[in-house]
Amino acid sequence: MRGYSFRKQTRDDFTRRIEAVDPSHNRRSNRRAPREDKTPSHPFVSLIMGFSWFYVVVTVANNRSRIEESLVQGSLPVEYHGMVFNLLAALITVSGVFLMVHLFRVLGRTGAKRANSSGLLTGAGLAVALIYTPPEMVHAGIGMLDDNSRSLIQVAQDTVRETLPGVDFGSIALVSSQGQ
Repeated sequence: MRGYSFRKQTRDDFTRRIEAVDPSHNRRSNRRAPREDKTPSHPFVSLIMGFSWFYVVVTVANNRSRIEESLVQGSLPVEYHGMVFNLLAALITVSGVFLMVHLFRVLGRTGAKRANSSGLLTGAGLAVALIYTPPEMVHAGIGMLDDNSRSLIQVAQDTVRETLPGVDFGSIALVSSQGQ
């Protein structure tokens, strides 16, 4: 026969066992049971969203004169131009606040929330880096590619030109360097 060690179970033992099954059981405590974080982790989607979001925000922030010219040439009445600029200023301000919120989430959270915020901040950083990279550096980087990579880029360009005929891609400028 085996020798078992018996000891008297205390109230703390009972509470510990019950809390293992149902954390909200202990009524003596004022603290609530911690909630399980059910946030799905999508860092790559967050990276793309952060890139897109900040590419638009930084482009709008850098092109005030171009937006002004577009409003003057457009059919929107002059009394609404101030409202458009106020909304764009609000977009930039809210984006800055959200950037800080995501920075605090990266510093203070764990798990999926941190991964999603990290992806978003990485995308924002990549967008800013892409916008402020000098064109000479981009051309030098493309010049450093091997023949296979250059041919792959050329095939992609040709495919886009065939898909969208009549669009002159040489005249498209995503960011104007006139204001800098």
